[in-house]
Amino acid sequence: MQDRDVILIDQRGTGSSSKLDCPSASESLGLEFEVDTESLKALAKECFDSLDNDPRLFSTSIAVQDLEQVRESLGISQWNIYGISYGTRVALHYLRRYPDAVRTLTLDAVVPPDVSLGPEIGPLAQRALDLIFKRCNDDPGCAEAFTDLDTATLALLDKLEAEPRTITYENIATGKLATMDFTRNHLAITLRLMSYSSQTAAILPSMLHEAIVNDNFAPLARQTDLQTRSLGESLATGMHHAIICTEDEPFIGLDITSNVSGRNTIGDEDQSSEVTPITSYLGDAILESLKANCAHWPAGYRDEDFKQAVTSDVPALILSGEADPITPPDYGERVAKTLSRARHLVNDSQGHMQAPFGCMPVLLAQFIESANGVDLQTECLQRLRPTPFFIDANGPLP
Repeated sequence: MQDRDVILIDQRGTGSSSKLDCPSASESLGLEFEVDTESLKALAKECFDSLDNDPRLFSTSIAVQDLEQVRESLGISQWNIYGISYGTRVALHYLRRYPDAVRTLTLDAVVPPDVSLGPEIGPLAQRALDLIFKRCNDDPGCAEAFTDLDTATLALLDKLEAEPRTITYENIATGKLATMDFTRNHLAITLRLMSYSSQTAAILPSMLHEAIVNDNFAPLARQTDLQTRSLGESLATGMHHAIICTEDEPFIGLDITSNVSGRNTIGDEDQSSEVTPITSYLGDAILESLKANCAHWPAGYRDEDFKQAVTSDVPALILSGEADPITPPDYGERVAKTLSRARHLVNDSQGHMQAPFGCMPVLLAQFIESANGVDLQTECLQRLRPTPFFIDANGPLP
């Protein structure tokens, strides 16, 4: 890999490429539970009206055209593409449009084209949390320190639903004391965001135990503030809405695996329909907030075949985490079925994104060098372990 260039491109709508950002609306990202749907609609409309560029031209279907222009300008015959999370959607659609330009494809935490983010968020979040609790129960030290954590957490959610707590905690960013009315919804979003990696999941049982047994909610309140603030600062809100309202929300409730109705012009009529209620600790608040954000946000340009599976014989490496709360291994399996030279690797107990862990960087380098994922020797991944659970503030057991 030392003799290969790494090319990082700001997709239009991000970074320095006409970033579609709305600071006032960003404050609601991650805290949709605490904002009513009418306020979310107003914030989204205010965001749309404030943008200098037409966000309908900031979709994945157009972004892949930008990517191809960069390749041609640099004089690259073929390149090796790595995409993570939403980036896998971009990578797959680029492969669809420009198959001869791709030498290898690495998809980390893959989103299948036919999946519309929204309806499955709740069940997938519950699945990830259940896996975290199961891992704690299977670990002697964690199980002994935190008994019946799953049942106690559900009871805590119900308790906060009936009676929110006013919590004073030290704000890590300012070093000053802050006060928060800690609600059931705050706990729910914190559970979800901390499930994204085994590192943050490692401290979750001890923080829950502090609240449940010792009535100490300060650690959870600090994490809620930290996680939601970080999310709001890292996402370009206008870009988020431009993608979701073009490529996901219009398909909620539709059977797009058998009836894909592509929208390839600006300003088509809404094609959404009623959805099945979500049963998980998240409830249906996230889905309601997604629909609220898109209520007055027009859908942008989307290629007609955008939601169809991508078929290719380009060498592909697909990476999944067993406990990923948003892109589970099943998604990787679904994509691999139509990529004839794909290899799918699943890391036990890991969350979202796999590239940095264990020997994975070495395997990625070998894959890109050889353009052959099928023959990779992956035994080294068996030594990869999730971050051990913290038993208390001092850390995990020796």
